[in-house]
Amino acid sequence: MPGSSFARLSELAESLTADVVFAMSRGSKELFHSDTLAWYVERHPALGEALLDAWHVPEGGEGLSRARVRREWRSLDLVVEHPGRSPLVIENKVFSLPDTDQLDSYANGKLHGLGHPALVLLSLLDPGWPGRSWTTPDGAVWHYKGYDELCAVLRPCLRDLLKADLFGADVFERWLGLIDTLVCLSNEVGMPADSEPLLLPEEAVAILKPARLDATVQKMRCLHATNRIRRELAGEIEQRGILVRTAMSRGQGIVEMFTACPGPGFGWQIQEGQFRLVYLTGTGTGPGHGKGEERRAAREHEARAYGDYFSFDQARDLLGDTGPERPVVAVGKPLSFNGFAPDFVYRSIPAPDLTIEQVAGLGVTFAHEALRAHTSAFGDVLCTGR
Repeated sequence: MPGSSFARLSELAESLTADVVFAMSRGSKELFHSDTLAWYVERHPALGEALLDAWHVPEGGEGLSRARVRREWRSLDLVVEHPGRSPLVIENKVFSLPDTDQLDSYANGKLHGLGHPALVLLSLLDPGWPGRSWTTPDGAVWHYKGYDELCAVLRPCLRDLLKADLFGADVFERWLGLIDTLVCLSNEVGMPADSEPLLLPEEAVAILKPARLDATVQKMRCLHATNRIRRELAGEIEQRGILVRTAMSRGQGIVEMFTACPGPGFGWQIQEGQFRLVYLTGTGTGPGHGKGEERRAAREHEARAYGDYFSFDQARDLLGDTGPERPVVAVGKPLSFNGFAPDFVYRSIPAPDLTIEQVAGLGVTFAHEALRAHTSAFGDVLCTGR
């Protein structure tokens, strides 16, 4: 990041830490924004009508006499209902994105009882769906809307709100101002270009830490990289059920892929400056699953049978020689592993300062290697828990 970007980031962080509405939002983040939107849409129906019009919610509905907003109904964040209109369902993620499986499951069961609802994913992050929409196996269509688009719809309503509720209008304007700042922050550091690093530079972390947004933004960057990989592996995800996701550990983002869950299977992780090739024993009663040295030894014995998978030659082609493999293995000795109970073993190479482009290259290349290893070892088994 150039110096000008650090200056802009510092300006945005200072704006947030000085904003009382941001301070009120930090305890619940998504819930805060969902509850605020619900209150205004229900108390001031003109705002709801503006939202329904802008997001092309068709005529329909159950003959309601007044607007109704349901929160956490069947675990759905918001269900907005207006007289004469179909319901609007909003899944609100703010700083994150749902797995498309979550959206599929909503369409499969939790939307029953709603008449032809319009479905919206609201987030600061663009999921990268073709045409900005996701079609579930049941044929329901989720449409992505950014928080900037929400502001564009609601801000013209401020003039009428000032006439009806002066205090409510003041809070409303401050809330929209907070969203503007969060959108700018997301654009500044949450969605890096391909040439930018996956991990936030330390100077950026120091700037964001007082606002307690350093881990949040790091997760956004990992989600951005994950979505890029998912786009390139869309066919494999759909046809072979592989899992590509973002996780967090000790405030650090993780990008990872696995061929099968609950397993056994193969995969990779990018975490804490390492690129790891992984074998999972899977859940169950096998000798390698569980705690204790005996089961750990059994996991390593299982993984050793697939030693060809643990080759980093293609990673070195992409990254150069970044350092020795870990754990170090003496000549003539069996392959050894690091790992975590109850089912996870891996070997790794250093992978510091990876760019988004390098993460995508590693991710796609070794996803194909993991699929080949899985098919050779276990057949072409779909991951039913992706």
